[in-house]
Amino acid sequence: MPAPVSDYFQITSCEEGGLLHTRWLRSVNPDEYRTGVRLVKELVLENNIRAWLTDSRKLNSVPFAEQQWLKREIAPAVVMTKLEKIARVFTEDVFHYIAFENLTQVIIEEHRKTLLIGQFTSVDAALAWLQME
Repeated sequence: MPAPVSDYFQITSCEEGGLLHTRWLRSVNPDEYRTGVRLVKELVLENNIRAWLTDSRKLNSVPFAEQQWLKREIAPAVVMTKLEKIARVFTEDVFHYIAFENLTQVIIEEHRKTLLIGQFTSVDAALAWLQME
């Protein structure tokens, strides 16, 4: 069910109790980023999502203010869900990799959540990892 939410964010699939697959279609400003992330939070909560694949290859690095907002406003709700795995597809930019890794590690430690995080350079690799038991 490809569903363009806007010119910058798309929901590729959303399966009740299963996989949420989203894609950033371009670089976004802070308001657009927050809108997309809020939608992901709602979908994870409403559909008992267990795995989320986010294709972030066209997304620029997330500014510090948005990282703090994510930790403060989004993470507390999401860590209480059935979400078990997040697979992120990104460009081979080491800075983006490290920034995302640091952010997710802080969230996991602060909330004592068991959550598997994987970062990949292709959607196929991310999907294969998500389907592994």
